[in-house]
Amino acid sequence: MTKDATNEQDIDRYVVHIQENKDGELYIEFPRELMSKLGWIIGDDIEWNETEICEDWGEHAGFSLSNSSKLFRDADEARRTAISIDME
Repeated sequence: MTKDATNEQDIDRYVVHIQENKDGELYIEFPRELMSKLGWIIGDDIEWNETEICEDWGEHAGFSLSNSSKLFRDADEARRTAISIDME
């Protein structure tokens, strides 16, 4: 198997359910193991974007998630690393 090829056994799978609170707001609880692997922490701002997914067998509704909090953390860490390298 090449480095780019994936095997079904190499993929972690998680099932989460969309839930609704008493105010009618929707939310998802992510497994802690998944959050750890993604570098996400409780309180992060997650953006949900609906999209169309095109497969060989047709199109269907889908979504993507992006963590704006982690993007800021990563950018801040990169900035601190760049500054510490310049100072050496």
